[in-house]
Amino acid sequence: MSLRRRSTLFVLLALSAALVTALTASALYPTSDASGIAPTHPAPVGVVSAFGPEQAAILAEMHVTRHVDIDGLRYWIGTIAGVPVVDVCSGEVDEAAELATYILDTRFHPRATLFSGTAGAQNAAVHVGDVVVSGFVADKSSIHYFLGGDQQPYIGEQVRVTPKTDLRGAIVTGYGNALPTPRDARHYGNGPTAPDKQWVEVGAYAAPHELVDLATGASGLLGTTTIADATGDSKRTGTITNKVLAGVVGQADVWTEPLSWIEAQNMLYPTDAEENEGSGFAFVGAQLGVPWLLVRGISDSVWYPNAYDGVISSDHAAEVVRYLVSHLGTGAISKAPETLSELSPLANAVKAGYLIAKQAYFKVSAVSKVVYANTAGKSVTLKGSALRSLAHEYTYAAGRIG
Repeated sequence: MSLRRRSTLFVLLALSAALVTALTASALYPTSDASGIAPTHPAPVGVVSAFGPEQAAILAEMHVTRHVDIDGLRYWIGTIAGVPVVDVCSGEVDEAAELATYILDTRFHPRATLFSGTAGAQNAAVHVGDVVVSGFVADKSSIHYFLGGDQQPYIGEQVRVTPKTDLRGAIVTGYGNALPTPRDARHYGNGPTAPDKQWVEVGAYAAPHELVDLATGASGLLGTTTIADATGDSKRTGTITNKVLAGVVGQADVWTEPLSWIEAQNMLYPTDAEENEGSGFAFVGAQLGVPWLLVRGISDSVWYPNAYDGVISSDHAAEVVRYLVSHLGTGAISKAPETLSELSPLANAVKAGYLIAKQAYFKVSAVSKVVYANTAGKSVTLKGSALRSLAHEYTYAAGRIG
């Protein structure tokens, strides 16, 4: 064989090997096409977090191979325990999580999407370092406060049902009305009285039981937390053994500490952990029919207001995520939903016997003092006659017409 022909053959073999390598890599982690990001094969597990410490714990578990930037969000692509994973940090609060999850689910087509993050305990049996997984997630910010001293759930989140939508096990609170069209808009008024079953109002979403049940198997991996860390009291000694609890996660963009307010809210929505992103995350999963689960490491507790550990809670959530990813197997994930009876016996909803109450009564006293910063940046306290003058607006006499 001539040197020229031998060189040509080597080049062809090298190109062929490179092509096979490229095809294999593109099958696992394909690049963008005209329609966006192609799905990975085998389908990955999606992981969403809200802020840096939460995502850092996941990235530390990953073998990252590349990333893709979409609409300002960076999606890290790689593996956990050899299983394909796509990870993103959404930013805090509901809307950010909803957007990041929607992009992940529609561009990468995951087998399941997990939210790995932190939350505050709303259950006296749940402590810093524990992990609560969402048998259900409820939107606790959806509350109507009535004049009679009671609070009631509002209409819930409206889900537009499509052939993909999966609302199995969800607490359905009602249905919306048909929307106007150009033909009937002029005479639409308040809309038709008959409900449109394609607009479903959801008070709480149920996660797939398979994911919830599997996650609780990670309890033995969490180890212990010092009582000093769990209470915020450096003088305390000893440790507590952490656990994974299947319960109810409440999403509410309100940070609440007084136990009297926790009681009022939890009698309406008996949750075990509270955070800021769960409802939007679950909404996307239900809307698109992608199996989902919130994995929330407990960073703080209203029973111990001085306790906070965002690192250990993020690490414990990531430990449960790793366990889930490595134990999911290769078969289809069952979408059979979690039920109230399948939650942990320690879950508040199990002890209460309900997921959402019809009414919960409470008392709120008048505002006694307001502190604000003036234009010079100086702190000013408003009370006494000055506060009463402003408070007069919040009387029926102030709003009387005629």
